[in-house]
Amino acid sequence: MELTELLLYASIPIVSAIVGWGTNVLAIYMTFYPIEFVGIPPFLGWQGIIPSKARKMASKTVDLMTTKLVGVEEIISRLEAERIAQELKPAVDELLIELINEVVNEQSPKIWATVPDSIKQEIYKKAIKDSNEVILQSFIDIQNEIEDILDIKRMSIEALMRDKTFLVDIFLECGKNEFKFIERSGIGFGFLFGLVQMIIWYFYKGSWLLPTAGFLVGWATNFLALKMIFEPLQPKKIGGFTWQGMFLKRQEEVSEAYARMITGQIVSTQNIINEIFHGPTTQRLLDIIEQHVEEATENFAGPNEVFFNLIMGTERHRIIRERFIKKIVNEVPDGPAMALTEYADEAMNLETTMRERLRALPPEDFVGLLRPIFQEDEWKLILVGAVLGLLAGLFQLFVVFGKDIPFIH
Repeated sequence: MELTELLLYASIPIVSAIVGWGTNVLAIYMTFYPIEFVGIPPFLGWQGIIPSKARKMASKTVDLMTTKLVGVEEIISRLEAERIAQELKPAVDELLIELINEVVNEQSPKIWATVPDSIKQEIYKKAIKDSNEVILQSFIDIQNEIEDILDIKRMSIEALMRDKTFLVDIFLECGKNEFKFIERSGIGFGFLFGLVQMIIWYFYKGSWLLPTAGFLVGWATNFLALKMIFEPLQPKKIGGFTWQGMFLKRQEEVSEAYARMITGQIVSTQNIINEIFHGPTTQRLLDIIEQHVEEATENFAGPNEVFFNLIMGTERHRIIRERFIKKIVNEVPDGPAMALTEYADEAMNLETTMRERLRALPPEDFVGLLRPIFQEDEWKLILVGAVLGLLAGLFQLFVVFGKDIPFIH
């Protein structure tokens, strides 16, 4: 066999390795990118599978989190109502004093100017005491009705929908080793398939062989890589080796990355506070606060009812009550509630909880963290790989070996 002919035969496994690598790389890219649709919708163009099905992917991710890892009732139950009131007290006290001065000055500035400081302090003191009780009792009610007030699934899905890039980053970070394996395995599997193809081609130069082999290489390299990532679920001994799906062997490492990312940007204290105060169920929160504010207002005057009513008056009480509720909802999330962040993070301990429970998940549940991204439109990726392999086979048939095949001339 001449050197030229030998090199032509040697090119078969090399081309096959390139096809295996290229189709796998393309499959991974098409899974995640582009983030937004590129082309002429709705038929000509492409959007990454994850971004194009962002809501469905986000929903699957959140379902795993809320059903297998941690629930909203457990999260909030870890917070102590007394500690919440204590953490909010300095900021709320200041807010309430400003509010009393503001309202009474608007309504009766001359009367308020003549009120002795000792009486003003008594009013402040009584209002502060009542407001602390309002916060305490309101939070207890919030804990009891948390599922009607905090929709953590909706909150998480909407957060992921707003930032599709972050959704992509979650999967890329959790599966980074697996995606590298898919790329590299394409070379190895492709080369091995190419060797078989080369041997068959040496003895039989059927015109269908190279395109068909290319098609199969493009399909099989992706298929086998996925199998090796997720299967077997349980460790199995093969000879002297123990084999288990690659992703499952990294359960501890993946759990840490997933917990860090989810609690850092999705189920964060800031997001939970914003959802409670500004989410679609805020009205129930308002109802709870209003109920306790009204109870406190009715008992505000106490033993000095006549004197307090002279200064404050029923109308001023009403205005203060309404503005207090409004300020609590509008200002607490961005101001006073931020004082809760350190305590809430420590008490809820979400990252540690999520990490430990992920590590403890049985294999069949843990694979649900990454497997869904390959199940969505997987056939498209395999088909693209197969078609590219077919084209590579046609190139070999007509360009590389065309002169040696009679029917081409």
